[in-house]
Amino acid sequence: MGGSVVERSRRAVLRLSHQELDLAGYRTRLDAVLREVVGWDLAAWSTTDPATLLFTSCVLVGRDEDHALERRLFDLEFGVRDVNSFAELYGTGVGAAALHAGTGGRLARSARWERLLAPLGVTDELRAVFVDRGECWGTFVGYRMGGAPFGQADVDLFAALGPLVGDGLRRCLLRTAAGPAPGLADPPGVLVVDEAGAITGTSAAAERWLSEMATPGVLPSAVRSVAAAARAAAHSAGTAPAQARLPRRAGGWLLLHGSALNGDTDGRVAIVIEPARQAQLADVLVRAYTLTGRERQVTEQVLQGRSNAQIARALGIGTHTVGDHLKSIMSKVAVSSRTDLIAELFGRHYLPARLSGSLPSPYGWFTEDASPGIRAHTTADLLAGVRDDGTGTEPAQGGPVP
Repeated sequence: MGGSVVERSRRAVLRLSHQELDLAGYRTRLDAVLREVVGWDLAAWSTTDPATLLFTSCVLVGRDEDHALERRLFDLEFGVRDVNSFAELYGTGVGAAALHAGTGGRLARSARWERLLAPLGVTDELRAVFVDRGECWGTFVGYRMGGAPFGQADVDLFAALGPLVGDGLRRCLLRTAAGPAPGLADPPGVLVVDEAGAITGTSAAAERWLSEMATPGVLPSAVRSVAAAARAAAHSAGTAPAQARLPRRAGGWLLLHGSALNGDTDGRVAIVIEPARQAQLADVLVRAYTLTGRERQVTEQVLQGRSNAQIARALGIGTHTVGDHLKSIMSKVAVSSRTDLIAELFGRHYLPARLSGSLPSPYGWFTEDASPGIRAHTTADLLAGVRDDGTGTEPAQGGPVP
């Protein structure tokens, strides 16, 4: 697979990531684009809680959903140490790997292949994690039911595309969270900028974040530069995600993400503004098990596949202290091993939320329970009835982009 193929794939993924697609649409389109390049018979595209690496949603292409089969796969993923686990791909920074190569052609060395995939006729598996700015926002699994195994070029392609897909997944999550999301503090806001750099509409949350970026009536230059990058990406003329960060008046940072409006011929761009924050183990889990702040940090590290020594280095504490925290955590959760801890948290909290149709959040955990008619919000939905009186429509230079 030559460099030109990788570059074409990068541009195709970047274009999709900057269109106004919902989570399902984005992943389905990704599958169609990349399947032509790599080739597989069945694929699963999942989102993950970046704090825990546990699954929050999935789009399956090539086979009807089978929750019993999915549960068996989860049991193997979280309860058995195996080749190419997602935690391993994330923790080592490898990003992608194929099962045939990882087992030296001896697929039976993999528990999930022997117990689950072989009876389904799977002859090779390609896995990837989608990591953006150090946090994992999703995973991919592609299966072949015959023919040649996945090659190194296929693996390298997915490793190269990982950050772009991670960024695209999070953009979809942000657009959903910018709509009504009960229980989500400080939600992201959305504004629309036309080709001349003028704001033509804002949500209430976006107005709040704008007030923390610049003086009233002054539009930071970063907004226009993000809009320009989004237009370029949507037309395959850009090479990088359309995003920027600006300091907040109250301290900290705001992040800007641009996406071209679907079907819009006037060059308008939707820009999502959010406060920078770090994904953390959901408060609901902390409350459920009365974990302390430090125990939460240790649990996050365990869920991401790190050893006691790695946890100690990351948190600046001794390995014996890590061991003491782990004993306390396992006592509170009523488990006796790391694998049991992961399986307990996923099976008791994440899986029921997934099966109920709850929407994943761009900050980990979920935003709200889905009703039968729920769907991702479009920019038109978000801006319906909000200010379009021309406020802030005269472009003005702001400070330099950090």
